[in-house]
Amino acid sequence: MGRGMASDVSAIEMMLKTNEKARRSVSEWIVQLARKIHESPEDIVWFFEMRQRMRELEEKAKRISDEELELWEKEIEKELENSEPVEQSLETLIEIGERSFRKFKRIEVKLRELGVV
Repeated sequence: MGRGMASDVSAIEMMLKTNEKARRSVSEWIVQLARKIHESPEDIVWFFEMRQRMRELEEKAKRISDEELELWEKEIEKELENSEPVEQSLETLIEIGERSFRKFKRIEVKLRELGVV
């Protein structure tokens, strides 16, 4: 996300925190967009959340040093040691990931055709 876009997003976030009419307008736009591409409004919001997370990870990957990466991996290992075990098989988790990826790509194509992304 470029600097201009980041500041635009921040300005919109501030407006949405304080302005009920703005929140309703954005919600209405999301619903209309979802109807246009035959997806659920929740999936449209999910798509943009995932897209933002992917951008953040890509930016972090460009800046992170090998030492920082090793520290991050150790932090993750500690978190995993203290977390609850996953009740699903690896195959099931892979299937869930594949479905999510296909859904992301499906929505991306539809939004690209509209010129939204």
